[in-house]
Amino acid sequence: MKKNALNRHALWRKYGHWLYTLVLPIYLAAFFIQEGIIDETFPYMVSYIPLDDCIPFCEWFYLFYVLWYPFMGVLGLYLAFTDAIGYKRYMTFIGVSFFTAIALFALFPNGQNLRVDIATLGRDNFCTRAIAALYQTDTNTNVCPSLHVVGSMAVVFGVFHNTTLRRTIWLPAGATLLALLITASTVFIKQHSILDVFVAIPYALILYVAVYWMPSWLRVPRTPSVTTENT
Repeated sequence: MKKNALNRHALWRKYGHWLYTLVLPIYLAAFFIQEGIIDETFPYMVSYIPLDDCIPFCEWFYLFYVLWYPFMGVLGLYLAFTDAIGYKRYMTFIGVSFFTAIALFALFPNGQNLRVDIATLGRDNFCTRAIAALYQTDTNTNVCPSLHVVGSMAVVFGVFHNTTLRRTIWLPAGATLLALLITASTVFIKQHSILDVFVAIPYALILYVAVYWMPSWLRVPRTPSVTTENT
């Protein structure tokens, strides 16, 4: 009995952090339920500032937009297999930021009216067809703050807080550059207003402090200093 209890405890210590993965299916279920309720027919506050009119539509940014999914997934898998505490931090940040955003969408329904008419765009290529499909499957509501921006920042935070990944210059720099390109893609394919970006950045930074620096149970334990006693 005691040996079995010890084995279970060892397994829990080794793999217990994988339970944080449950954040994803729960969030996706909540998001799609909300998308079904707050859609383009629902009365919503329009997310817009005049700067949006200065941003041209560029379909090639779609390639960076869809990189968001492997960008977040690859880091999550890496942390899950190599850094239990880092994975807890990463998934906690995603859970807190994404679920808080869902609550904000419910309290303050919002959407943007910036999408272009692909049929009258005058050009046809892989990216224009992909964006047309995206417009059909994803509503123009629940946009502020942009979760593409928040999720991209989550990856950057995860990289910088991992001692192995931050050891080289190119990994943190590459993650930051890709996060910036994904952020830019949200406005260049007219999936978001620039206002959604401006709100998402401080929103993510506030939650970063709350998740990564405030709760002691998520911090990496400090190695006690070795003292030398005189004999």
